[in-house]
Amino acid sequence: MKTIITFLLSMMGLSSAFAQELAGVFYDPRDRQEYETVILEFEIDGTNLVREWFTTNLNFEKEGSFCYKNYQEYCNSYGRLYAWTAAMDACPTGWHLSTQEEWDMLTTSYGGVQFAAAEIKEGGDSGLEIKMSGFGEQDGSYIDIGVNGYYWNTADLNAKAPGLITFHTGEEYLSSDQINQTHRNSVRCVKDY
Repeated sequence: MKTIITFLLSMMGLSSAFAQELAGVFYDPRDRQEYETVILEFEIDGTNLVREWFTTNLNFEKEGSFCYKNYQEYCNSYGRLYAWTAAMDACPTGWHLSTQEEWDMLTTSYGGVQFAAAEIKEGGDSGLEIKMSGFGEQDGSYIDIGVNGYYWNTADLNAKAPGLITFHTGEEYLSSDQINQTHRNSVRCVKDY
């Protein structure tokens, strides 16, 4: 059935995506944590593009990273929250902080900004399992765990200005914004290509 849907969407000139089986498990040599990954294939303007994503939030401890309310249990369940300067180089070698272009591929392929979140969040068809991990402020306050998910992104791999993708519990839409560098948000890593 998915093949038929993909064919029909491509015939209509729309982009499509489908999740493959889990690509495997990536073992981070820095701290020996493991991350399951998923391969997503996109058709954009007649070109097939493949991206491999972590299916969980990064949980690598480094300067500028924090556990929600400083409780290790939250890091174990939701990953760490990163200040912007830490987020830019937090992903392991061979992986990078997700870019706006990569989020745009997901958004376009799963129904646009008004509907894509349902397929990208936990339980959605993409396999990405985005969590509502809240965020932190520089003053040490934390809010929104279990309610909203805030994810750093960058315009491109060399960009210095922080971007933010936001997911909301019970909502199909997502939003994309620019935000202050001092916020503490989640990181999803994408394999270099």
